[in-house]
Amino acid sequence: MSESRALKPMQASRQYMAEIVGEESLHGHRMQAGAILDLMDVLAAKVASTHAGSSVVTLSFDRVELSHPIFHQDMVRLEGQVVAMGRSSIMVAVDVYRQDFLSREYQPIQHSYITMVAIDDHRRPKRDIPGLAIQSEADHKAHEEALAHKARTTEWLRLQELLNQRQKLDVAEVEEVFNKEKRELLAPEETELRVRRLFMPRHTNVLGTIFGGDILLWMDRVATQTARQFTRNRNVITLAMNRIFFNEPIFTSDLVEMVAQVVYVRRYTLEVEITVTLERADGTVLPSHSGHFTVLNYDEGGFKRPILTGLRLDAGDQNGLRRYFQARERHRFWRKGLETSP
Repeated sequence: MSESRALKPMQASRQYMAEIVGEESLHGHRMQAGAILDLMDVLAAKVASTHAGSSVVTLSFDRVELSHPIFHQDMVRLEGQVVAMGRSSIMVAVDVYRQDFLSREYQPIQHSYITMVAIDDHRRPKRDIPGLAIQSEADHKAHEEALAHKARTTEWLRLQELLNQRQKLDVAEVEEVFNKEKRELLAPEETELRVRRLFMPRHTNVLGTIFGGDILLWMDRVATQTARQFTRNRNVITLAMNRIFFNEPIFTSDLVEMVAQVVYVRRYTLEVEITVTLERADGTVLPSHSGHFTVLNYDEGGFKRPILTGLRLDAGDQNGLRRYFQARERHRFWRKGLETSP
């Protein structure tokens, strides 16, 4: 299809941020991943608005996987650029680097895609934003990688939906040995953590809605607290976050409820599923978004610590069994992708 709109070169959108993260009093302690997710969202918004020449909102966060822990008082650099476009959607690639003290060099720790939507003054999608001019060999490579990732995400969503349509699941078919070996078993509903809050005006952007990064920061805190209660261990950290799609804007007048539950357990990691619901000022209740957080259990020395608690799976609880099955397949899908990637 021919492109009739004006085009902007990919490099025109490139932006970076550099920040000393965390608290001085916690120097050397691991940081929660939510703080980095927040920075990624801020940078992606800056990149997208630079390209669009308009306000933007976060539509989705694709899978985020941190390959190296980040510590308080680390120097962190984030780089982003537009890599693919829709009519009003803007796909931004964000790379995160951490400066190593010994070598003084920046180590890559994260590469992810964040989709923003350009909007007009009435918060409607803005359709007349510039397209993307792909010029150099590096541009083509970045663009093709983004399209390949988008196709892979589409395939993952399709597989998850197929699993969701399964009529009847059997425990023997679904449960893994990692779960069977645990000393203690809890029913999925026994792992639930439910929190509610109102956001303050300081959390709002120029549109009067809550920053997506603030939501992600909160979700990460709830995920790690859920993991702490489940493992009876304070030393947990988020390793990865699966795709989050922001269906509804959140306002300061909304009462926001977040429900978290452990849905999958391996030897050293577990997955927490989080769903967010909004109660508007007029009493309307709306599902907002959901996400999945993979959390690592470790000891005081920083080494992986076995999780002794598992999930009690029951064929009578098809919902809990299906969520475990979907989480198991999510893990296998993304592990396979990492093994086959160049």
